[in-house]
Amino acid sequence: MQKINKLALASAAGFAALIAASAQAQVAGDECTTALTAVVGVNTSSTVTMTPSADAPIEGPCTFLDWGASKDVFFVFNAANPGFLDLDFCASGYDTSVVVYTGSCAALTRIACDDDSCPTATDFQSYKLGIPVASAGQVFIRVGGWNAAFGAVNFTLGFTESTANCASTSSCGIVHAEPGCADQLCCGQVCAINPLCCELGWDAQCVSTAVQACGIFFYNCNQGAPGNDCAINATLVSASGSYPFSSVGANTDGPPSTPGATCSSGSDLFDNDVWFKFQAAANGVLSVSSCGASSYDNKLAVYDAGTSIATYDYNTLPTSLVGCNDDGAGGTCYMTGTTTPFASALSVSVNVGHWYLVRNGSFTSGDTGNGSLTFTLPAPCALPAPTSSESEACGAATNEGCNDAGGTNPTEPISLGSTIGGTFWADADTRDTDWYTLTLAADTEVTLNLYSASFGSAFLVTGDCTTVIAATTPGCPATDTVCAPAGTYFVVVLTDAFTGNPCGNGVFNQYRINVTGVPTVCPPSTDICDNSGPDTTTQSNSPDLTIGGVACGGAGITVANSFARSFPGLDGGELRCVEFGYDNSGSPVAASLIVYRDTDGGAPGAPGGDLVEIARRDLVPLTGFGLVTARFEEPICLDGNTQNIVVVLDIAASTSGFAVYAANELGSTAPTYILSAGCGINAFTDVASIGFANLQWVVTLNGDYSACGGGGTPCPADFNGSGTVDAADLATLLNGWGASGATDLDGNGITDAADLASVLNAWGGCP
Repeated sequence: MQKINKLALASAAGFAALIAASAQAQVAGDECTTALTAVVGVNTSSTVTMTPSADAPIEGPCTFLDWGASKDVFFVFNAANPGFLDLDFCASGYDTSVVVYTGSCAALTRIACDDDSCPTATDFQSYKLGIPVASAGQVFIRVGGWNAAFGAVNFTLGFTESTANCASTSSCGIVHAEPGCADQLCCGQVCAINPLCCELGWDAQCVSTAVQACGIFFYNCNQGAPGNDCAINATLVSASGSYPFSSVGANTDGPPSTPGATCSSGSDLFDNDVWFKFQAAANGVLSVSSCGASSYDNKLAVYDAGTSIATYDYNTLPTSLVGCNDDGAGGTCYMTGTTTPFASALSVSVNVGHWYLVRNGSFTSGDTGNGSLTFTLPAPCALPAPTSSESEACGAATNEGCNDAGGTNPTEPISLGSTIGGTFWADADTRDTDWYTLTLAADTEVTLNLYSASFGSAFLVTGDCTTVIAATTPGCPATDTVCAPAGTYFVVVLTDAFTGNPCGNGVFNQYRINVTGVPTVCPPSTDICDNSGPDTTTQSNSPDLTIGGVACGGAGITVANSFARSFPGLDGGELRCVEFGYDNSGSPVAASLIVYRDTDGGAPGAPGGDLVEIARRDLVPLTGFGLVTARFEEPICLDGNTQNIVVVLDIAASTSGFAVYAANELGSTAPTYILSAGCGINAFTDVASIGFANLQWVVTLNGDYSACGGGGTPCPADFNGSGTVDAADLATLLNGWGASGATDLDGNGITDAADLASVLNAWGGCP
């Protein structure tokens, strides 16, 4: 039983690190007692040569630590005074997990932790600002890795001293006689504005300053016209269905803002709210929508009020936020007809027995109207009858698969069409994982269906334990479908939580995993480009081209765009596939990947001009975000190419926005070009010149440089592959006279006298 997180399994190396750590001589920083001295500024080390220390941290207030048997390194910072510590691990070379302690090595007290908060990286580095250090002394920084990851440690440390007296245990939002307040970060901010708050006492003025400086929220109901204007008077939702509302005359009693990034909104404001409430009868997904049913630009938010709505503290609304939305998931409510501009919709996971407050507000203060909200409430998940049962008893660990510490990878069999009844559990930061072996004799479209009263997930994993090819989405059943080539796979089942569901929890320990399949022919694997030769070429950079691309079609509509990258120096061998990034927030968009030869070099112009098409691959309509691979049925021969190869992603117009996704791979600073006739951009133009400075499209080219057609020394004039340049090849060249293609040996875009000379010079047997 191990912890699997981030909806992905660890790599084979990660699994090995979880199972065993090799014995090594202790080096500086390997243990708390030999901690490296941390200084203000940049600090570096590596966990590659470290060993796992005792007392691995558990999740606690942080999620995704997944420390396991992680190699870790200790730093110690000597704080001369109380203050606030900033730690930035964004420059580290792997997925870090970090815990901060005060005290001594014999008695460490955790004061902070973080795993994935770095705002500028996608490798899940750690980032934590404003860690309150209550007194002068040693602060220990322990750096490990998610799921036992390890690598180069590089972090920036900042420290702001505070001379304020912040030792009080009283709330910063309540008047009290002693100076200071319990929240040291807030206390320091207030006392920097008004030092008397930390010298004489915490009076009403100090409270007022804390409310503004620290975002402290005090609930106050100012009842307006609607009966459900206030959260304390929320309308009860007793069943799925449509519930009317009117926000005309409504005041605002909820938190004045919700995070714009969290709510996918262009504004943090949340005004003129009306409220609904319901109690979840089961674990599952709550969906709320005003799509097609709101007369104004509304926003939605959901708050967890705990198991007792009667005793819920409405002052805690800001910290009870479960989810929020503006304009609908993926832009699906961006515009519905002409009556519902910018309606909203969201889905959130809810826990059985908990009460939830649903807030319907406005994007712009004073903008109110009428409409209805459609609620879809989760119902208890009925478990189908099993065809067989898992042999592992709840609490045992007999089918741990790739998580097995003994290295034998024990599993149980599962077959297409079967439904296995099993048990899983999670307690004290450890959860059960059940592994089943699935053998496919032929290519199969596999569907996973997981039924459970608990929140659970199922994965389809390759037989080498390294790659997840299917991961279920929440629901009853939680499901996913994928095309799987013939071979051996693992079906992995687990609860989503790491605690709170111990054995003996009745139906919440039970699940049914059903696997079905339909014979099919799977396309070539698209998880990674072939990496078989030295012609692997990557041009990429960290930031994204923002969602929306070039939008000049009115109301933010994205017109047809083409993105391009130019690759110089590819003058031989084969191009077999192109891996590229994308980010489409809306419905699937038709796209094609096109490879051109640039006949004059330099910046690309336009197709039909200096760009001569040599290959095209129409793509499955793209949606979501990530990397996709386009493979060519016949590799593209680059032998004799004298100018640049230009790769173009041609995208149809989109009503919901399309842009290019850039993975976190720092590389070439070569530009990305865009062509958009609908916006008057009729030749490829550097995106930096139209306001997208320093942004790039991720493109990776892969192939084989050994020779066109594979193996041996290149013989480009041997068009038929006979091993000899002879009359048959001359006839082929003459038949292609005036055109581009394989007979265009010098890559100038046309088969001409220069190419004829190349054939005659190569006449005879190939070398």
